[in-house]
Amino acid sequence: MSEVVQENSNSWKSVESLEEAKHLVDLGALLVWKDFKQVRKVLDDNQLKELVRYCAGRLSERVESRLPEEILIESLLVIFANCQNEDILVAFLQEVLEQPNRLEACTTLVELAITAEVSDAEHSEEIFAIAVALICELGNMVRQFQLENPREMGVPALRLLDRISTYLLSVSNSNDNCIRLSLLHYFGTMEKGKANKVGFNRIMGRFGHTVLEHLFTLLFNKKTEAVALQFLLENIPHILEADDHAQTILQETWKHYLLKKPERFALFIQALSHYLLAMPDEEARICRKTYLQHLALLLKKVAEVDHRELGREILGAMASFAREPFFKELVPMIVRDSSIRDSFRTLVAKMANTSDVESVLEEADSFRSSKRGRKPSFAKTDKTRVIYQVKFLGTQQTAKAS
Repeated sequence: MSEVVQENSNSWKSVESLEEAKHLVDLGALLVWKDFKQVRKVLDDNQLKELVRYCAGRLSERVESRLPEEILIESLLVIFANCQNEDILVAFLQEVLEQPNRLEACTTLVELAITAEVSDAEHSEEIFAIAVALICELGNMVRQFQLENPREMGVPALRLLDRISTYLLSVSNSNDNCIRLSLLHYFGTMEKGKANKVGFNRIMGRFGHTVLEHLFTLLFNKKTEAVALQFLLENIPHILEADDHAQTILQETWKHYLLKKPERFALFIQALSHYLLAMPDEEARICRKTYLQHLALLLKKVAEVDHRELGREILGAMASFAREPFFKELVPMIVRDSSIRDSFRTLVAKMANTSDVESVLEEADSFRSSKRGRKPSFAKTDKTRVIYQVKFLGTQQTAKAS
């Protein structure tokens, strides 16, 4: 077989089999963007998985040789950027973590994926965006691996995670929405539950407002609403745990869309309330408390403009958290706030003393729901990995929302 392979061209543009592709990896041939069409033509997803696993082995063997590693990593990034199947990227990382010198291989991968200059200037933005997504996924997998194998990974894994965070923060000034979404999810996940969210607070301060504006514009667009909703539900709990500046950014965004898209925003409030209530209590306690504070501020806003339909939705959302300890503290604060219309404050007081919130709202004539029949809803989607969400949402244009 090796003799047959060697007789073929040493170029990706004429590769005809998996064995030839592996041979090109061994030769150190760079896979460029335009030649991936030929690779995709002859290799199916399973064969691509086998190829990237083979690359993982070669990556591990060449950690001392910078140039071959740069060529190999750029070739891999071209594959990942062009593949719709995220399992191929995951298969590569899983194989890297199976290597005897996995920590050294991961360290090399992080440094070169983030800092090395790619040869293809035309597609450098797509390649760099997938490089950041790759390292984010690597960080999550290293953390999981460390939790499952504490004796085997230990302190070196923690050092690697610190290194990953440092490199990722170094690219947080990027204007690329794919990179921003990747970083938002990564630092939110990695610092979940921590009192001091150093990385997450920093990126929220740098681009939190812009990213939330992008996501909510996509949420209120039929074509993108399903994926945008999934990403928001999975990541807003991270924001609700963040610092005061992050809460200000979130509240400003919500107030803007509260009045701009009232009906759709009400749907979002319903979905987020259900999501937070479904989270484990010990995990969601801080999120729920902060969320109730946000709802109180939104209630104050809709009372100011006397938007009864929105007021009903927000009051209903607040009432679904009636068993939360903070709810009992919040109600008196709202009732005592004379800047809120009496009709709204009266309902809040009544809601606090009943288990049947709907009946309270229905009994109040001006808050009674005028809509009957089927209610509008967001489009549904199968749950997708964050890599797909980022790639899809980050590349969408947000000039218009429908």
